Amino acid sequence: MDPYERSWVRLPLDGACNVRELGGHPTANGEQTLFHRFLRSDSLSMLTARDERFLYDYGVRAILDLRDPSEVADDPDRPIGPDVVSANIPLLSYNLADTDQASLMNDPENISMANMYRLILENYEAVRACMRFIADAPEGCVLFHCAVGKDRTGVLAMLLLSLAGVDKWDIVADYVQTRPNLMRSPVWHAQWEDYSLRKWRPILDSQADVIEQTYDLMNDEHEGVENFLLECGVRDEDVAAVRRRLVKW
Repeated sequence: MDPYERSWVRLPLDGACNVRELGGHPTANGEQTLFHRFLRSDSLSMLTARDERFLYDYGVRAILDLRDPSEVADDPDRPIGPDVVSANIPLLSYNLADTDQASLMNDPENISMANMYRLILENYEAVRACMRFIADAPEGCVLFHCAVGKDRTGVLAMLLLSLAGVDKWDIVADYVQTRPNLMRSPVWHAQWEDYSLRKWRPILDSQADVIEQTYDLMNDEHEGVENFLLECGVRDEDVAAVRRRLVKW
């Protein structure tokens, strides 16, 4: 069996360290989320030619970039294949890279990741556009990503896994895997170990309580992911189409 024919947890790429499957999770109806349907990822700007071939052969036929347009301009994705469709749908208008880092370093508690994730959930237009893109994507695998595959990517992964019937704690476990994956990057590892940046660790980390609070918010204030998506204006047929990509229902 060729490597691209296998079902991976984390894909063995050289130019991205946080590309991983949404497949393999148990669901509420006793099924399992399907492999080769969704990949969550960090930036694709450093992919090698081997990585590009691997992702295409793995089945990637649609790429959803959740970053701000300025991030896209600074770090454009490497091409995967000529027939791969793509879209840039920013999930968050607030770009951490545009913030006055010095002032944040003095008082990093002013940044609440849970509050930032709430802003993502409140971006109904972008959530609706993401679900429409996924529902209309060609047959194959949809890869979605932001800069490091943690925050914007993490919230969308939470929505997709919830829609498939994956339970809260598997969703939390999926989220917290980001930092161990990113530690494979020399640049990220150096930032984590840099004493002068230690106040930033709550922002750099993928802490379980952040995604727990976001999951609870979705369920407590919106009575579950399906109601949340409908409140965002996602069409019933798009909800059904996205779910079908994830799991046999």
